[in-house]
Amino acid sequence: MLSSLRRDMDRYTASEEIPKPDLAVISGDIVYGVSGTDTDGDAKLAKQYDEAYETLAGLADLFYDGDRERVILVPGNHDISMPHVSRALERIPMPEEASAKKALARQMMEPDSNLRLNLDAFEVLRVANQTLYHQRLEPYAKFYERFYNGERKFSLVPEEQYAIHDFPNLGVCIVGFSSCHDNDLYNRTGHISVEAITEAMDKVSPLVKDGRLIIGTWHHSIQGGPKENDYIDSGFLRHLMDANCSIGMHGHQHRPELLENRFSADSHRQISVISAGTLCGGPRSLPSGRMRAYNLVVLDQDNGIGTIHVRAMSNSDFSSPIWERGYVTEFGGSSMKFKLAQQRTQGRSAFDAASKADQLIHQGLHADAFELVRIHLNDPWARQIAATALSFAENWKEAIRVFSPPSSSSDFLLLCDAYEALGDWSSLRALISSTFARDCKELAVVQRIEISQAIVKGK
Repeated sequence: MLSSLRRDMDRYTASEEIPKPDLAVISGDIVYGVSGTDTDGDAKLAKQYDEAYETLAGLADLFYDGDRERVILVPGNHDISMPHVSRALERIPMPEEASAKKALARQMMEPDSNLRLNLDAFEVLRVANQTLYHQRLEPYAKFYERFYNGERKFSLVPEEQYAIHDFPNLGVCIVGFSSCHDNDLYNRTGHISVEAITEAMDKVSPLVKDGRLIIGTWHHSIQGGPKENDYIDSGFLRHLMDANCSIGMHGHQHRPELLENRFSADSHRQISVISAGTLCGGPRSLPSGRMRAYNLVVLDQDNGIGTIHVRAMSNSDFSSPIWERGYVTEFGGSSMKFKLAQQRTQGRSAFDAASKADQLIHQGLHADAFELVRIHLNDPWARQIAATALSFAENWKEAIRVFSPPSSSSDFLLLCDAYEALGDWSSLRALISSTFARDCKELAVVQRIEISQAIVKGK
C-alpha cells in the first residue's frame, strides 16, 4: 500500500504539477472493527490497531521523514470497541401498558438518551455503566498515544475530544474532532460534543488574526439518504463558521465529494466540506461502482482558491493497488476548485512580532516569544529571534522540526546544539557532512563542524 502511494506521488508531482503533500489527514475508521458479540473481540481489535500503527508509522516515515505530527488522526465509528459497548449495556423489560411504551419511546428519542434499541432482538437496552461506555474508545486512545509517542493523548471525556494541530509555516491550523459522541452499534448517528467545539474554536480563533487558515476534520458525513441515520446533523457547521473555520474534511461515506455550506447571506461566512474516499477498504465496504480513492487538496491561500484532486485505484488487485486520476461525476472530471472563505491576512508585521518577541525573551517567556514569530520565519530577524527563543527554552525537537534543513549559519549552529543535546549522533554526523556544511565558509560554522566531529568520534 505505502509503496503504491509513493509511486503515485512520483507520478503526480512529475507530470501533473501537483505538489508533494505537506500533511496527511486520516478522517477516521483507522481499523475495520469487531462485533460486540465476538468473544475474542478485544484481542482481535488490539491486533488491528497494531497493524494500523505499523501502516501509519510507515506513512510518516515515507512521506514526512518520521514526523508524525504531520499525520492528523480522528476516530471513526469502526474504531469503537463494540465489546466495551456490549459490556456497558443491560436489557430492560418492555412495559405492557401503552402509555408506558409511549413514555419509553419518547425517552429514547431525547438528546443524549442512555437508551438503545436493538432491532435484531427487538429489545430495549440501557447504558448501565457510563464509565465503561466511555471506555469504548480506550483501544483507540491507546493507539493514538502510541502513534504520537506519548506527546498527544486522546481523552475519554467527550468534552475534551479535540486536538489542535498548528502549522505556522504552512499557514494552516487543523482541528480534529471526534464525531463518535454517544455513537455505538445501536446509535449510529454521528455527534460532536458542543463543549468540545466551543473550547477548541476559542483556542484557535486568535490564530486567524495571525493569518492562519482554520480546517476542521471529523469522521461522519453531514448528509444521508432518507432511510439512513448514520450521519451528523450539519447544524454544528455554524459553530465552525462562526470561528472562521474555512474547510471541513470528513470520511465515512466512502466517496469523494465537495459541499459548500452557507447559513447566512454573508458570502464570507461559509465552509467548504470535503469528503474523502476509502483508502484501504475492500470491495464489501465500497459503494456500488466505486473503487478505493483518496484526495489531494492543494490550497492557494494568497489567491483564496483550493483544488481537490481525486486519486482512484485503477486495477482490481486490492493487495497491490495502482493509482491514477479518478473521475468523479459531480466534479465532471478528476478535480474541482473551490473558494476559500478566508484568504491569507497579514496580521502583525514581522518587525512588530520580532520586537515584541525580543522583549518576551528578556522576560524569560521563551515559548510565548517563539509562538509570536513562528508565522514570520521568512523574515531574517524574526527567524533569528525564533532560534534564540527555542534555544533558551531548550525545545530541541521543535528546533529540528522548524529549522531543518538549515538555510543559514544560525540555523546550522542551532541544529548542531539540538542534535547534541538529544544525543542524536547519526543526525549530527549527517548534518556536518551535508552540502550546506561543505559549502559554508563562515568561521563559526567551520569551528562548530570541528567541534562536532570530535564529539561524534567513537559515538
